[in-house]
Amino acid sequence: MTKVPYDNLTELLLNVVKQRPAMYLGQKHISKLPNFILGYQFSDMISRQNPDFYFGEKGFLDWYVDKYCPPPTSFWQDYFLSQTGNDESKALDLFFERLAEYHDWYNSNFPGQINIDMNLK
Repeated sequence: MTKVPYDNLTELLLNVVKQRPAMYLGQKHISKLPNFILGYQFSDMISRQNPDFYFGEKGFLDWYVDKYCPPPTSFWQDYFLSQTGNDESKALDLFFERLAEYHDWYNSNFPGQINIDMNLK
């Protein structure tokens, strides 16, 4: 069995989806990302195979809101859209930048719980 280049959602997003977002999301649009994440979580909930540190001890969205204090919104992707003039592609790029920041923060605060090789192909 071939090992996939990720062990959790954060690794999948940063090492796979980020490289070819249109292939995985249908378009390089941040508004497509929530359904992808929900599908992953549903699949993982059924299979219980991969630990999911995306929402971790302090999840990405909680971390993001605490750090950047965006205005309240009903949909988390609006945080990124509002910062990029509603440009879907730039909002997705910004999401990946912030997710990488979260990854670094998480690794420094919870060492050994998530270890993402950012150079996986």
